[in-house]
Amino acid sequence: MITYENKKLNEKVTETTLANGLKVFFIHKPGFISSTAVYMVPFGSLDIRQQKPDGEIIESNAGVAHFLEHKLFESNNGADIMEAFSAMSANVNAFTSYNETCYYFSTGEADFSQPLELLLDFVQNLSITDESVEKEKGIIIQELRMYMQMPEARLMYETYRSLFKTHPVRIDIGGSEESVKAITKAELYDLYEANYHPSNSVLVIVSGQESEKILDLVKANQAGKTFPDFEARRRLIDMEELKVAKKHHSFAMDIQAKKITYSFKFNPAQGTRMDRLVQEWMIRIYLELLFSSYNPLYQNWLDSNRINDYFGYEVDVTDEYGFVMFYGEKESEEDLVALVNEGLSTDFATVAPYFENLKKRYFGQAIRSLNNPDDMAVSFARCVLLGLDYFATLDCVNQIEVDDLKEIGGVFDSAHSSIVSVRSKKA
Repeated sequence: MITYENKKLNEKVTETTLANGLKVFFIHKPGFISSTAVYMVPFGSLDIRQQKPDGEIIESNAGVAHFLEHKLFESNNGADIMEAFSAMSANVNAFTSYNETCYYFSTGEADFSQPLELLLDFVQNLSITDESVEKEKGIIIQELRMYMQMPEARLMYETYRSLFKTHPVRIDIGGSEESVKAITKAELYDLYEANYHPSNSVLVIVSGQESEKILDLVKANQAGKTFPDFEARRRLIDMEELKVAKKHHSFAMDIQAKKITYSFKFNPAQGTRMDRLVQEWMIRIYLELLFSSYNPLYQNWLDSNRINDYFGYEVDVTDEYGFVMFYGEKESEEDLVALVNEGLSTDFATVAPYFENLKKRYFGQAIRSLNNPDDMAVSFARCVLLGLDYFATLDCVNQIEVDDLKEIGGVFDSAHSSIVSVRSKKA
Protein backbone atom coordinates (compact mmCIF):
# COMPACT_ATOMS: atom_id res chain seq x y z
CA MET A 1 0.00 0.00 0.00
CA ILE A 2 1.29 3.43 -0.91
CA THR A 3 -0.02 6.94 -0.28
CA TYR A 4 0.99 9.85 -2.45
CA GLU A 5 0.03 13.50 -2.64
CA ASN A 6 -0.39 15.94 -5.47
CA LYS A 7 0.67 19.07 -3.65
CA LYS A 8 -0.24 21.39 -6.52
CA LEU A 9 -3.87 20.24 -6.38
CA ASN A 10 -3.86 19.33 -2.67
CA GLU A 11 -5.08 15.78 -3.31
CA LYS A 12 -4.08 12.59 -1.47
CA VAL A 13 -4.49 9.08 -2.87
CA THR A 14 -3.92 5.73 -1.19
CA GLU A 15 -3.32 2.87 -3.61
CA THR A 16 -3.13 -0.87 -3.07
CA THR A 17 -3.38 -4.04 -5.13
CA LEU A 18 -5.05 -6.93 -3.33
CA ALA A 19 -3.97 -10.58 -3.44
CA ASN A 20 -6.60 -11.34 -6.10
CA GLY A 21 -5.30 -8.52 -8.30
CA LEU A 22 -8.02 -5.94 -7.62
CA LYS A 23 -6.55 -2.44 -7.85
CA VAL A 24 -8.00 -0.17 -5.17
CA PHE A 25 -7.63 3.61 -4.96
CA PHE A 26 -8.89 5.71 -2.06
CA ILE A 27 -9.04 9.48 -2.61
CA HIS A 28 -9.36 11.29 0.69
CA LYS A 29 -11.48 14.46 0.54
CA PRO A 30 -11.52 15.99 4.06
CA GLY A 31 -14.75 17.82 4.78
CA PHE A 32 -16.77 16.02 2.10
CA ILE A 33 -20.09 14.68 3.38
CA SER A 34 -20.91 12.39 0.45
CA SER A 35 -18.90 9.34 -0.58
CA THR A 36 -18.71 7.60 -3.95
CA ALA A 37 -17.40 4.18 -4.94
CA VAL A 38 -16.81 3.09 -8.54
CA TYR A 39 -16.14 -0.44 -9.78
CA MET A 40 -14.96 -0.41 -13.39
CA VAL A 41 -13.87 -3.08 -15.86
CA PRO A 42 -12.22 -2.48 -19.27
CA PHE A 43 -14.98 -4.24 -21.17
CA GLY A 44 -17.15 -2.09 -23.41
CA SER A 45 -19.14 -2.26 -26.60
CA LEU A 46 -15.99 -2.25 -28.76
CA ASP A 47 -14.76 -5.51 -27.21
CA ILE A 48 -16.63 -7.82 -29.56
CA ARG A 49 -13.46 -9.34 -30.96
CA GLN A 50 -10.84 -10.52 -28.47
CA GLN A 51 -7.77 -12.71 -28.61
CA LYS A 52 -6.80 -15.24 -25.95
CA PRO A 53 -3.15 -15.69 -24.88
CA ASP A 54 -2.98 -18.87 -27.01
CA GLY A 55 -3.99 -16.89 -30.11
CA GLU A 56 -7.61 -18.06 -30.32
CA ILE A 57 -9.93 -15.27 -31.45
CA ILE A 58 -13.31 -14.90 -29.74
CA GLU A 59 -16.07 -13.21 -31.74
CA SER A 60 -18.98 -11.91 -29.65
CA ASN A 61 -22.39 -10.51 -30.39
CA ALA A 62 -22.65 -6.72 -30.49
CA GLY A 63 -24.25 -5.31 -27.34
CA VAL A 64 -23.07 -8.10 -25.06
CA ALA A 65 -21.22 -5.75 -22.66
CA HIS A 66 -24.40 -3.71 -22.19
CA PHE A 67 -26.39 -6.94 -21.76
CA LEU A 68 -24.02 -8.07 -19.00
CA GLU A 69 -24.46 -4.75 -17.20
CA HIS A 70 -28.22 -5.35 -17.13
CA LYS A 71 -27.92 -8.92 -15.89
CA LEU A 72 -25.58 -8.13 -13.01
CA PHE A 73 -28.39 -6.19 -11.37
CA GLU A 74 -30.31 -9.46 -11.15
CA SER A 75 -29.69 -11.02 -7.74
CA ASN A 76 -29.53 -14.81 -7.46
CA ASN A 77 -32.09 -14.72 -4.63
CA GLY A 78 -34.54 -12.54 -6.54
CA ALA A 79 -33.87 -9.38 -4.51
CA ASP A 80 -33.96 -5.99 -6.23
CA ILE A 81 -30.40 -4.61 -6.14
CA MET A 82 -31.52 -1.00 -6.59
CA GLU A 83 -34.03 -1.27 -3.76
CA ALA A 84 -31.33 -2.76 -1.54
CA PHE A 85 -29.09 0.27 -2.16
CA SER A 86 -32.00 2.64 -1.53
CA ALA A 87 -32.66 0.96 1.81
CA MET A 88 -29.06 1.83 2.70
CA SER A 89 -29.59 5.50 1.69
CA ALA A 90 -27.37 5.04 -1.35
CA ASN A 91 -28.01 5.81 -5.02
CA VAL A 92 -26.65 3.18 -7.40
CA ASN A 93 -26.21 3.35 -11.15
CA ALA A 94 -24.21 1.86 -14.00
CA PHE A 95 -23.29 2.52 -17.61
CA THR A 96 -21.63 0.81 -20.53
CA SER A 97 -19.46 2.87 -22.87
CA TYR A 98 -17.32 1.97 -25.85
CA ASN A 99 -14.37 1.07 -23.62
CA GLU A 100 -15.63 0.14 -20.17
CA THR A 101 -18.51 -0.86 -17.94
CA CYS A 102 -18.91 1.07 -14.71
CA TYR A 103 -20.96 0.41 -11.55
CA TYR A 104 -21.11 3.05 -8.85
CA PHE A 105 -23.01 4.39 -5.87
CA SER A 106 -23.01 7.58 -3.83
CA THR A 107 -24.26 8.20 -0.32
CA GLY A 108 -24.30 10.90 2.33
CA GLU A 109 -24.08 8.37 5.15
CA ALA A 110 -20.92 8.51 7.28
CA ASP A 111 -20.79 4.71 7.43
CA PHE A 112 -21.05 3.37 3.89
CA SER A 113 -19.66 -0.10 4.56
CA GLN A 114 -22.93 -1.83 3.67
CA PRO A 115 -23.41 -0.33 0.19
CA LEU A 116 -19.69 -0.80 -0.50
CA GLU A 117 -19.91 -4.51 0.28
CA LEU A 118 -23.09 -4.78 -1.77
CA LEU A 119 -21.35 -3.15 -4.74
CA LEU A 120 -18.49 -5.64 -4.53
CA ASP A 121 -20.80 -8.60 -4.05
CA PHE A 122 -23.26 -8.00 -6.86
CA VAL A 123 -20.66 -7.04 -9.48
CA GLN A 124 -18.55 -10.08 -8.62
CA ASN A 125 -21.39 -12.59 -8.82
CA LEU A 126 -23.16 -13.26 -12.11
CA SER A 127 -26.16 -15.54 -11.61
CA ILE A 128 -28.41 -16.00 -14.65
CA THR A 129 -30.66 -18.59 -16.25
CA ASP A 130 -31.66 -19.26 -19.83
CA GLU A 131 -35.12 -17.93 -18.99
CA SER A 132 -33.81 -14.68 -17.50
CA VAL A 133 -31.58 -14.12 -20.53
CA GLU A 134 -34.51 -14.54 -22.91
CA LYS A 135 -36.62 -12.15 -20.83
CA GLU A 136 -33.86 -9.53 -20.86
CA LYS A 137 -33.64 -9.67 -24.65
CA GLY A 138 -37.17 -8.31 -24.92
CA ILE A 139 -36.41 -5.47 -22.51
CA ILE A 140 -33.24 -4.41 -24.33
CA ILE A 141 -34.83 -4.66 -27.77
CA GLN A 142 -37.59 -2.32 -26.58
CA GLU A 143 -34.89 0.09 -25.38
CA LEU A 144 -33.18 -0.03 -28.78
CA ARG A 145 -36.46 0.62 -30.60
CA MET A 146 -37.25 3.56 -28.33
CA TYR A 147 -33.75 4.94 -28.87
CA MET A 148 -34.17 4.76 -32.65
CA GLN A 149 -37.38 6.80 -32.37
CA MET A 150 -35.49 9.74 -30.83
CA PRO A 151 -34.38 12.12 -33.64
CA GLU A 152 -31.12 13.26 -32.03
CA ALA A 153 -30.11 9.73 -31.06
CA ARG A 154 -30.97 8.36 -34.49
CA LEU A 155 -29.01 11.19 -36.14
CA MET A 156 -25.91 10.33 -34.08
CA TYR A 157 -26.31 6.65 -34.94
CA GLU A 158 -26.56 7.35 -38.67
CA THR A 159 -23.62 9.77 -38.46
CA TYR A 160 -21.35 7.10 -36.98
CA ARG A 161 -22.45 4.61 -39.63
CA SER A 162 -21.71 7.14 -42.35
CA LEU A 163 -18.27 8.00 -40.95
CA PHE A 164 -16.98 4.51 -40.21
CA LYS A 165 -16.74 1.54 -42.55
CA THR A 166 -15.53 -1.26 -40.29
CA HIS A 167 -14.77 0.07 -36.82
CA PRO A 168 -17.24 -1.28 -34.21
CA VAL A 169 -17.94 2.27 -33.02
CA ARG A 170 -20.44 2.31 -35.91
CA ILE A 171 -22.55 -0.20 -33.94
CA ASP A 172 -24.84 1.03 -31.18
CA ILE A 173 -23.55 0.33 -27.65
CA GLY A 174 -26.67 -1.76 -27.05
CA GLY A 175 -26.13 -3.72 -30.26
CA SER A 176 -28.86 -4.43 -32.80
CA GLU A 177 -32.07 -6.42 -32.49
CA GLU A 178 -30.42 -9.28 -34.36
CA SER A 179 -27.27 -9.34 -32.21
CA VAL A 180 -29.23 -9.09 -28.95
CA LYS A 181 -31.45 -12.01 -29.98
CA ALA A 182 -28.31 -14.10 -30.63
CA ILE A 183 -26.77 -13.59 -27.16
CA THR A 184 -26.67 -16.76 -25.04
CA LYS A 185 -26.16 -17.58 -21.38
CA ALA A 186 -22.94 -19.43 -22.22
CA GLU A 187 -21.58 -16.39 -24.06
CA LEU A 188 -22.39 -14.11 -21.12
CA TYR A 189 -20.66 -16.38 -18.60
CA ASP A 190 -17.58 -16.77 -20.80
CA LEU A 191 -17.17 -13.02 -21.32
CA TYR A 192 -17.92 -12.29 -17.68
CA GLU A 193 -15.19 -14.65 -16.45
CA ALA A 194 -12.75 -13.33 -19.05
CA ASN A 195 -13.31 -9.62 -18.40
CA TYR A 196 -14.65 -9.17 -14.86
CA HIS A 197 -11.85 -10.88 -12.94
CA PRO A 198 -10.61 -8.72 -10.01
CA SER A 199 -7.15 -8.43 -11.58
CA ASN A 200 -8.84 -6.82 -14.59
CA SER A 201 -10.88 -4.41 -12.44
CA VAL A 202 -10.48 -1.10 -10.63
CA LEU A 203 -12.20 0.10 -7.46
CA VAL A 204 -12.04 3.84 -6.75
CA ILE A 205 -13.44 5.35 -3.56
CA VAL A 206 -13.77 9.10 -2.97
CA SER A 207 -14.70 10.02 0.58
CA GLY A 208 -14.19 12.40 3.46
CA GLN A 209 -13.84 9.40 5.77
CA GLU A 210 -10.45 8.00 6.73
CA SER A 211 -9.13 5.26 4.48
CA GLU A 212 -7.91 2.59 6.93
CA LYS A 213 -11.26 1.15 8.03
CA ILE A 214 -12.71 1.22 4.52
CA LEU A 215 -9.72 -0.45 2.90
CA ASP A 216 -9.70 -3.13 5.61
CA LEU A 217 -13.35 -3.84 4.77
CA VAL A 218 -12.52 -4.21 1.06
CA LYS A 219 -9.62 -6.55 1.84
CA ALA A 220 -11.78 -8.73 4.09
CA ASN A 221 -14.56 -8.87 1.50
CA GLN A 222 -12.17 -9.98 -1.23
CA ALA A 223 -10.28 -12.44 0.97
CA GLY A 224 -13.50 -14.40 1.47
CA LYS A 225 -14.01 -15.03 -2.25
CA THR A 226 -12.39 -17.34 -4.78
CA PHE A 227 -11.99 -16.65 -8.48
CA PRO A 228 -10.83 -18.79 -11.41
CA ASP A 229 -7.39 -18.23 -12.90
CA PHE A 230 -7.26 -15.17 -15.11
CA GLU A 231 -6.02 -15.10 -18.69
CA ALA A 232 -6.10 -11.61 -20.14
CA ARG A 233 -7.71 -11.22 -23.54
CA ARG A 234 -6.63 -8.53 -25.96
CA ARG A 235 -9.05 -6.37 -27.90
CA LEU A 236 -8.68 -6.70 -31.66
CA ILE A 237 -9.63 -3.68 -33.76
CA ASP A 238 -8.13 -2.80 -37.11
CA MET A 239 -7.16 0.79 -37.84
CA GLU A 240 -9.97 2.60 -39.61
CA GLU A 241 -9.12 4.08 -43.00
CA LEU A 242 -9.70 7.80 -43.54
CA LYS A 243 -12.23 7.35 -46.33
CA VAL A 244 -15.76 7.71 -44.95
CA ALA A 245 -18.43 5.07 -45.49
CA LYS A 246 -20.95 7.58 -46.92
CA LYS A 247 -20.33 11.14 -48.07
CA HIS A 248 -24.01 11.99 -47.76
CA HIS A 249 -26.98 10.35 -46.09
CA SER A 250 -30.49 11.60 -45.36
CA PHE A 251 -33.53 9.99 -43.76
CA ALA A 252 -37.02 11.08 -42.66
CA MET A 253 -38.74 11.09 -39.25
CA ASP A 254 -41.68 12.82 -37.57
CA ILE A 255 -39.90 16.08 -36.72
CA GLN A 256 -40.48 19.79 -37.28
CA ALA A 257 -37.00 21.18 -37.94
CA LYS A 258 -34.34 19.53 -40.06
CA LYS A 259 -31.26 18.43 -38.10
CA ILE A 260 -27.87 17.99 -39.73
CA THR A 261 -24.36 16.80 -38.88
CA TYR A 262 -21.24 17.75 -40.80
CA SER A 263 -18.31 15.59 -39.72
CA PHE A 264 -14.60 15.27 -40.45
CA LYS A 265 -12.53 12.13 -39.98
CA PHE A 266 -8.79 12.31 -39.28
CA ASN A 267 -5.87 10.22 -38.07
CA PRO A 268 -5.13 10.34 -34.34
CA ALA A 269 -1.77 11.65 -33.15
CA GLN A 270 1.12 9.20 -33.09
CA GLY A 271 2.74 8.47 -29.74
CA THR A 272 1.09 7.96 -26.37
CA ARG A 273 -2.49 8.23 -25.17
CA MET A 274 -1.51 11.46 -23.44
CA ASP A 275 -0.40 12.80 -26.84
CA ARG A 276 -3.84 11.99 -28.23
CA LEU A 277 -5.54 13.62 -25.24
CA VAL A 278 -3.52 16.78 -25.84
CA GLN A 279 -4.50 16.62 -29.52
CA GLU A 280 -8.18 16.43 -28.53
CA TRP A 281 -7.83 19.44 -26.24
CA MET A 282 -6.02 21.40 -28.95
CA ILE A 283 -8.95 20.83 -31.30
CA ARG A 284 -11.50 21.73 -28.60
CA ILE A 285 -9.72 25.01 -27.82
CA TYR A 286 -9.36 25.81 -31.52
CA LEU A 287 -13.08 25.28 -32.14
CA GLU A 288 -14.10 27.23 -29.04
CA LEU A 289 -12.12 30.21 -30.31
CA LEU A 290 -13.72 30.01 -33.76
CA PHE A 291 -17.33 29.10 -32.88
CA SER A 292 -18.12 31.20 -29.81
CA SER A 293 -18.30 34.85 -28.84
CA TYR A 294 -14.50 35.04 -29.11
CA ASN A 295 -15.02 35.18 -32.88
CA PRO A 296 -16.11 38.64 -34.15
CA LEU A 297 -18.44 36.87 -36.62
CA TYR A 298 -20.38 35.09 -33.87
CA GLN A 299 -22.78 37.93 -33.07
CA ASN A 300 -23.62 38.30 -36.76
CA TRP A 301 -24.42 34.59 -36.92
CA LEU A 302 -26.81 35.00 -33.99
CA ASP A 303 -28.46 38.16 -35.33
CA SER A 304 -29.05 36.56 -38.72
CA ASN A 305 -30.37 33.32 -37.16
CA ARG A 306 -27.62 31.29 -38.78
CA ILE A 307 -27.10 29.50 -35.47
CA ASN A 308 -29.34 28.74 -32.50
CA ASP A 309 -29.06 26.88 -29.20
CA TYR A 310 -28.94 23.54 -31.02
CA PHE A 311 -25.69 24.34 -32.82
CA GLY A 312 -22.57 22.68 -31.43
CA TYR A 313 -19.77 20.24 -32.06
CA GLU A 314 -18.22 17.05 -30.67
CA VAL A 315 -14.57 15.96 -30.73
CA ASP A 316 -13.30 12.43 -30.15
CA VAL A 317 -9.72 11.17 -30.48
CA THR A 318 -8.93 7.53 -29.71
CA ASP A 319 -6.12 5.08 -30.44
CA GLU A 320 -7.79 4.06 -33.72
CA TYR A 321 -9.57 7.15 -35.06
CA GLY A 322 -10.37 10.81 -34.66
CA PHE A 323 -13.37 12.88 -35.74
CA VAL A 324 -15.02 16.26 -35.32
CA MET A 325 -18.79 16.50 -35.72
CA PHE A 326 -20.69 19.77 -36.13
CA TYR A 327 -24.47 19.70 -35.70
CA GLY A 328 -27.26 22.19 -36.17
CA GLU A 329 -30.84 22.89 -37.24
CA LYS A 330 -30.77 24.36 -40.75
CA GLU A 331 -32.98 24.61 -43.81
CA SER A 332 -30.43 22.76 -45.90
CA GLU A 333 -27.17 20.86 -45.59
CA GLU A 334 -25.48 23.61 -47.60
CA ASP A 335 -26.36 26.18 -44.91
CA LEU A 336 -24.53 24.23 -42.18
CA VAL A 337 -21.55 23.50 -44.43
CA ALA A 338 -21.28 27.20 -45.33
CA LEU A 339 -21.44 28.24 -41.67
CA VAL A 340 -18.76 25.74 -40.62
CA ASN A 341 -16.49 26.66 -43.50
CA GLU A 342 -16.88 30.35 -42.70
CA GLY A 343 -15.92 29.74 -39.09
CA LEU A 344 -12.93 27.59 -40.05
CA SER A 345 -11.79 30.29 -42.49
CA THR A 346 -11.65 32.95 -39.77
CA ASP A 347 -8.31 34.74 -39.58
CA PHE A 348 -6.80 33.03 -36.55
CA ALA A 349 -4.97 36.22 -35.59
CA THR A 350 -8.33 37.77 -34.62
CA VAL A 351 -9.01 35.12 -31.95
CA ALA A 352 -5.46 34.20 -30.86
CA PRO A 353 -5.35 36.95 -28.17
CA TYR A 354 -8.08 35.08 -26.26
CA PHE A 355 -6.15 31.81 -26.16
CA GLU A 356 -4.59 32.22 -22.70
CA ASN A 357 -7.91 33.23 -21.10
CA LEU A 358 -9.65 30.24 -22.65
CA LYS A 359 -6.90 27.89 -21.51
CA LYS A 360 -7.22 29.21 -17.94
CA ARG A 361 -10.99 28.72 -18.10
CA TYR A 362 -10.66 25.09 -19.14
CA PHE A 363 -8.07 24.45 -16.43
CA GLY A 364 -10.39 26.06 -13.88
CA GLN A 365 -13.21 23.76 -14.96
CA ALA A 366 -10.88 20.78 -14.51
CA ILE A 367 -10.00 21.90 -10.99
CA ARG A 368 -13.67 22.41 -10.08
CA SER A 369 -14.39 18.84 -11.20
CA LEU A 370 -12.36 17.71 -8.18
CA ASN A 371 -15.29 18.83 -6.04
CA ASN A 372 -17.67 16.36 -7.71
CA PRO A 373 -17.04 12.91 -6.16
CA ASP A 374 -18.95 11.00 -8.86
CA ASP A 375 -17.15 12.64 -11.78
CA MET A 376 -13.79 12.39 -10.05
CA ALA A 377 -14.17 8.69 -9.21
CA VAL A 378 -15.31 7.73 -12.72
CA SER A 379 -12.61 9.80 -14.43
CA PHE A 380 -9.91 8.48 -12.10
CA ALA A 381 -10.92 4.85 -12.73
CA ARG A 382 -11.01 5.44 -16.48
CA CYS A 383 -7.49 6.91 -16.38
CA VAL A 384 -6.21 3.87 -14.46
CA LEU A 385 -7.57 1.53 -17.13
CA LEU A 386 -6.05 3.67 -19.89
CA GLY A 387 -2.67 3.87 -18.17
CA LEU A 388 -2.93 7.63 -17.67
CA ASP A 389 -2.05 9.76 -14.66
CA TYR A 390 -5.39 11.32 -13.68
CA PHE A 391 -3.87 14.49 -12.25
CA ALA A 392 -1.65 14.91 -15.31
CA THR A 393 -4.74 14.80 -17.55
CA LEU A 394 -6.23 17.73 -15.63
CA ASP A 395 -3.10 19.74 -16.35
CA CYS A 396 -2.67 18.76 -20.01
CA VAL A 397 -4.26 21.97 -21.35
CA ASN A 398 -1.35 23.87 -19.83
CA GLN A 399 1.01 22.02 -22.18
CA ILE A 400 -0.62 23.67 -25.20
CA GLU A 401 0.77 26.86 -26.73
CA VAL A 402 -1.06 29.11 -29.15
CA ASP A 403 1.34 28.26 -31.98
CA ASP A 404 0.36 24.58 -31.63
CA LEU A 405 -3.13 25.43 -32.90
CA LYS A 406 -1.85 26.60 -36.27
CA GLU A 407 -1.58 22.97 -37.39
CA ILE A 408 -5.16 22.06 -36.43
CA GLY A 409 -6.66 23.26 -39.70
CA GLY A 410 -5.43 20.11 -41.44
CA VAL A 411 -7.97 18.08 -39.48
CA PHE A 412 -10.83 19.61 -41.49
CA ASP A 413 -10.29 17.96 -44.86
CA SER A 414 -13.50 17.88 -46.89
CA ALA A 415 -12.19 14.80 -48.72
CA HIS A 416 -12.79 12.89 -45.47
CA SER A 417 -16.08 14.50 -44.48
CA SER A 418 -19.66 13.28 -44.26
CA ILE A 419 -23.02 15.07 -44.16
CA VAL A 420 -26.03 13.39 -42.53
CA SER A 421 -29.49 14.87 -42.05
CA VAL A 422 -32.85 13.91 -40.59
CA ARG A 423 -35.70 15.67 -42.35
CA SER A 424 -39.42 15.91 -41.73
CA LYS A 425 -41.61 13.29 -43.38
CA LYS A 426 -43.80 16.20 -44.47
CA ALA A 427 -40.99 17.87 -46.41
